[in-house]
Amino acid sequence: MDKRQSRAVRIARLIQKLPLRLLRVFEWPFLLFANMNKDTTPAIFIFALPRSGSTLTYQSICHGLSVNYLSNIWNLLYQLPILGGYLSSKRASHHKSDFTSQHGFVSGIDGPAEGMVFWSWWLGCDLSEDLKSTPSLKKMNKRAKYLRKVVTFFGNRKAPFITAYLGHSLVPDRVDNAFPGSVFIRLHREPVANALSILKSLRQGESSWFSVKPKECEGAEKESEHFAVASQVYWLNKRLDDAECSNKMLSISYEALCENPCKEIARVVEACEKHGLSISKKFPLPDKFSYKKADLNADYDAIKIKKELDKLESKYGKLREITRSH
Repeated sequence: MDKRQSRAVRIARLIQKLPLRLLRVFEWPFLLFANMNKDTTPAIFIFALPRSGSTLTYQSICHGLSVNYLSNIWNLLYQLPILGGYLSSKRASHHKSDFTSQHGFVSGIDGPAEGMVFWSWWLGCDLSEDLKSTPSLKKMNKRAKYLRKVVTFFGNRKAPFITAYLGHSLVPDRVDNAFPGSVFIRLHREPVANALSILKSLRQGESSWFSVKPKECEGAEKESEHFAVASQVYWLNKRLDDAECSNKMLSISYEALCENPCKEIARVVEACEKHGLSISKKFPLPDKFSYKKADLNADYDAIKIKKELDKLESKYGKLREITRSH
């Protein structure tokens, strides 16, 4: 059963449609305590592609470290971020993960949320680049300023705010401008394996496209399915490679995370300490997670995807490779 179609989720979507933002006036006094003069924002952003392991990485950090994360209850109350953040923070310190999810959806009110509704509203970040649905620059800047106050209010040097929204991969520099000095994590997955996972999800669904769609991929779905998923993986990685803030990102390998979660999460802690964030450990992590590799010798889909990726790199430039930590 698709958990996104459960009764609880349907009720939550109805609540999200209510004009709760009219009550935001009662939140304003709390933000007087938010220090907006800091050079850094106590926040961690995970930039990742669809089916690249972002949910598992997000769950590992929320389980293993003391952080204030964007949960389902916070996403539900996106129009009242102070109330949502308060309710979320009350459960964050006790949250334990079973490391299961369904296409990025983690059940439970304290489950780490993708936050599509939240980030679409507050930062104009959708899963596509349809300019018709993007708020005006003035409105977007006003909302971003308000949200930074909220993040500063709930995030602190010992329990920073963390989120992992796939739509941020389209606008990394917008995130950087809205939340200066944040810790940025760039999650990498081997491109062919990443595209294979997207292809599997695409075949299981009813849509001609799966998840995030950069403008460079317009019309790609009209070509072969192998070209479509290869293009998606190539251009989203290229966006992150070419972002002005790319040099600020800590690169984490999904495969390395699966092989040794404790070691890779320790690298996250080290990066946070360099930003003045001293995060404490919470619950022990598993020794390892299982993951699938691409078989370029016998898997027809993998071979076809590799050929399409090679063509894209030959035409538009090589993607940046990640050096595994030792």
